[in-house]
Amino acid sequence: MAKIDNREDSNIPNLHQRQREFFASGETRPLDFRLATLENLGRVIEKREEEILNSLSKDLGKPEVEGYISEFYFLLHEIRHTCKNLKRWAKPKRASNPFYYLPARSEIRQDAIGTVLILSPWNYPIQLSLSPLIAAIAAGNTVILKPSEKAPATADLLKSIVSEVFSPDHAAVVIGEVNEASELLEQPFDFFFFTGAEKVGRLVAAAAAKHLSPAVLELGGKSPCIVDKTADIDIAAERIVSGKFLNAGQTCMAPDFVAAEESIREALIEKLQQQLKDRYGHGREEDLARILDRERFDAISRVVKEPIFAVGEDVSSRLRMAPKLLPEANWNDECMQEEIFGPVLPIVPFQDLEHLQTRLQSHSEALALYVFSRDKDFREAMAQSHPSGTVCFNDVIKQATNVNLPFGGVGASGMGRYRGIAGFQTFTYARSVTKRYFWKDFFTLNPPYDEALERIRKILR
Repeated sequence: MAKIDNREDSNIPNLHQRQREFFASGETRPLDFRLATLENLGRVIEKREEEILNSLSKDLGKPEVEGYISEFYFLLHEIRHTCKNLKRWAKPKRASNPFYYLPARSEIRQDAIGTVLILSPWNYPIQLSLSPLIAAIAAGNTVILKPSEKAPATADLLKSIVSEVFSPDHAAVVIGEVNEASELLEQPFDFFFFTGAEKVGRLVAAAAAKHLSPAVLELGGKSPCIVDKTADIDIAAERIVSGKFLNAGQTCMAPDFVAAEESIREALIEKLQQQLKDRYGHGREEDLARILDRERFDAISRVVKEPIFAVGEDVSSRLRMAPKLLPEANWNDECMQEEIFGPVLPIVPFQDLEHLQTRLQSHSEALALYVFSRDKDFREAMAQSHPSGTVCFNDVIKQATNVNLPFGGVGASGMGRYRGIAGFQTFTYARSVTKRYFWKDFFTLNPPYDEALERIRKILR
């Protein structure tokens, strides 16, 4: 393990340079070192479970069970999955050779990229900070992590956790706001990883382009949830409400709106209303996370128009927003123009497949597409006609929380993939390696060529 360096790491250019030098030393790349580091990170996360859940409650009012499953356990599971499979992922893959190269041996190696910048968001501040960090470290890189300033308790805890496990020359957390983020984007990182809003994502993409570095952008969007007349509406309603109102709707891949076929729309609305009452009708404020801040609270409130079905009352002074359905929403309403990112679910009608496809054409690509239907042709038609980063049939969010599946966006919802082996591949590059032997070469092409072309034509058929 690397010797812990306790020098001040607030000087961003200096920290970046030290990480580049540490990567160049080769210390981050031995598999045993990577595995030992990840196992140590897992032990520290496990040891600090209570602190993690408390910080999530302090920043977001996140219910303990949500914090445990979606952030604490999720990360432990990802670390265990990575440690179990890393040697296999990292093993060079043999490649064949043309006969005129023989004797030769060729292989493809997954080599670390270098020094990585991770800019993480506030809505899942522990998971979306450490999940890409796990992949980057597993790949053999050095990492600077900048958590969101909008979740200060978790940012401080992340700094404490990372400094307990890593030398700052290997991985470090930079606490700060816009100035620190801007200074980080000026540094020539070898890889940029960002989760958050499209506006900031464009700045990150521009910074990466300036340095000719690759980037992953996880941005979000209005993820549609389609329910047709063949669906089991009882199960559909239960699963939609469960996924939509997790973290008070502040989940990038949550269903943003429901498009219900007209013949089952009223019945589906009744089922959704009942699910909402069953889950949140007990007056337990602590069962639903808070809205981030007053600016977000007001932005969500502005798109909520009558008629409304709400369970409970909004308490703006405590940033508590009652879960709501907009049962008579229209495709042209304000709530259908941009991602809501809160506990508000519009339900819009569609007549048939053609009508639905036409309506969805005006929406940009989202992180997820959800389709509830027993009709395979309908499901596949939707998947083919509406691009999205991920697809889930007859449920929500499951495709995005499976470490065996790559997660990421497309088009306006982002670029690049991570989770499990996809994360390892994202933070490495495929390096082609060929080894030949000191044997006589029967296929070397040397002048004078004379009749060489005719001989080559006979051989290369």
